[in-house]
Amino acid sequence: MEFATYYFTLLVMLAAVLAAATCFSAFLASRSRAMILAFGGFLCYFIDVAFMLQDSIAAVVLGTATDPTYLLMRSVATIAIGDACLTFFWLLVCNFIGERSTFVKGAPPVLFLLVSLALLMEATTPEGRFWFYSLRMVYVLWILGYALVRYLACHDSAERTRLARGRVAFIVVAALCALVIAEDALMFLVLRVDEWAWGPIVISAERNYAENVLMLACSLLAIAYAGRSLALRFTAPPADEDELRASRIGDNLALYGNRHGLTEREREVLRLILQGKDNQNIASAMTIAPSTVKVYVHRLLQKTGCENRQALIQDFWKEL
Repeated sequence: MEFATYYFTLLVMLAAVLAAATCFSAFLASRSRAMILAFGGFLCYFIDVAFMLQDSIAAVVLGTATDPTYLLMRSVATIAIGDACLTFFWLLVCNFIGERSTFVKGAPPVLFLLVSLALLMEATTPEGRFWFYSLRMVYVLWILGYALVRYLACHDSAERTRLARGRVAFIVVAALCALVIAEDALMFLVLRVDEWAWGPIVISAERNYAENVLMLACSLLAIAYAGRSLALRFTAPPADEDELRASRIGDNLALYGNRHGLTEREREVLRLILQGKDNQNIASAMTIAPSTVKVYVHRLLQKTGCENRQALIQDFWKEL
């Protein structure tokens, strides 16, 4: 069973680092904020799981009487890396729903850190350990709840359609989050044991396997999304007639236009810019004078805060 746990841990680490690598590749191709935030989250979780292997080594080196100083330092490090991991995903959700408030984005990680340190001092009872280990899922539930509230409060049809695309990830994460809390409740509040054996299967109270399954699911979702993002940019520059790219531009254009207050004509100019057309070709396609195109381009740059056309194209793909 020890070997099974060891290889399962390696599987989780492999999934996390593969998801991080795929997301980073997608970031290099698109400069998408979502991809670099996902990269940070999966990389932090890889380090977090590595601490589990470190504990196994420490148990052999330090013996059964584990050094209290090591335990304290490892616990604080786990809190810090867990906070960083969840915060990357929180900022990823903020980017997805268009949250721009610095306070809203910064308050949860600070609160999680402070509450975790406070609970660490109380993690000497089964109840205290339950809340200490379950606090991560409280953070996740906050992320899901905030995203749901933003979706329900949204009245923009384009925004709601885009947010609705995350429903599969939302349902999967919510279901597995409930399973993680149930596992913690079983071990700490019901059985009140450090280990629970069921035949050859031994489950440790401090090791939440449901959380590992949750991260495996998130890794698969991220790899699939990043893979599609890379497919859009497989050719440089992408062909104008690429149906997949054209569909992605069309879907995102409404949302990007709403966020920056673009008119219908400005959106049409932006669409042609994204297709790689210059002012003369845009003028021909829209049957307007090149000077009029220059006016539209100038307005686009003003409204989006971009310095030039290249920055505008990059901003379009980064923000969405």
